Amino acid sequence: MNTVYILLAAVTLCMSLFSNKIFSFFPTSTQPVKTAMTKRHTSFDLVQKDYKTPVFFLSHGGPTFMYPKADFGGDTGAFNKTKSIGKYIRNILNPDFLIVVSAHWQSNLKDTVEIAVPNLLQMDNKLDASENELIHDFYGFPSHMYKEQFHSLSCMDLANTIKQTLTENGIKAKLTQRGIDHGVWVPFKPAFTEPNVADSGNLDVPFPLVQVSLAGSDDFDIQFKLGQVLGNFRDKNGVIVCSGMSVHNLGDIGASMQYPKQVVPYAFGFNEVLRNLFKKPSELQSFKTILTNEESRKLYLKSHPSAEHFLPLVVAGGAGEKEEVEELYNNETFSLGWGIYRFGDEPKL
Repeated sequence: MNTVYILLAAVTLCMSLFSNKIFSFFPTSTQPVKTAMTKRHTSFDLVQKDYKTPVFFLSHGGPTFMYPKADFGGDTGAFNKTKSIGKYIRNILNPDFLIVVSAHWQSNLKDTVEIAVPNLLQMDNKLDASENELIHDFYGFPSHMYKEQFHSLSCMDLANTIKQTLTENGIKAKLTQRGIDHGVWVPFKPAFTEPNVADSGNLDVPFPLVQVSLAGSDDFDIQFKLGQVLGNFRDKNGVIVCSGMSVHNLGDIGASMQYPKQVVPYAFGFNEVLRNLFKKPSELQSFKTILTNEESRKLYLKSHPSAEHFLPLVVAGGAGEKEEVEELYNNETFSLGWGIYRFGDEPKL
């Protein structure tokens, strides 16, 4: 692969993946929402189940991850594993709803969690059949990528229930009019759609999807607590998906060219830290040990110069607290790590 091309692509990818820090100053897309749907939900009730659904953490790469053979910003193994997880969620778990946490939305409000809804004016506590708009929060990519679509419905009733549940458990929460960012819809395209199929405007997922922000803090405690509270929806036949990266240092992509296999050494090292961490059930103290152990702290700070792509993993850990963790896939490319994890066992359905 041409080194100049890689460096140019890296600059573009940096602009894209750091866009969550600046995007709040810009409006969401004003493109009209397509309305040709195969299914609309007319009622919504939380139903207690005698099992818990597993929690998934996806490493979502760059915007090009939506394509099966991306030259840069993707990983074929991660793409295929994400696709298999999507099939499992749709065909086996068949959830009543999805709750998604992405690295690309962290609240600007201190210690506050925000819940995305398409239209704040529709506050009648009925199911809102509005489609989630897409935020194409990446810059400098080919024009066709800004035409990509992923169709899902929101649910005002579910959003309000999430807000109430967070508030009752001591976390400040608010509804925010917002679309879903590429940390959600880019990995969900391989998970729930087929590549190279023309957009029909029909729903890509037959169940409501609500995005929840990271809390407005880099502190592990509140992110883990956010996960604990969201975990209450697992026995209501809801699936929680968290999206980030196990290693994410865009500033070192160019430097990675000098190393064997063009991978920075700390990418292997920090993925191994996580592998050891997950040898026992998920606990907050285990995550905090990353920061208190000198060697793992060095690896963490190199792997995550800013915390936003790691924090969704802490949320997933909270949602799957005291449960076994399985690494479903991993790889290292450049200065990126592609860990994909499941928290909790697969229920016997």
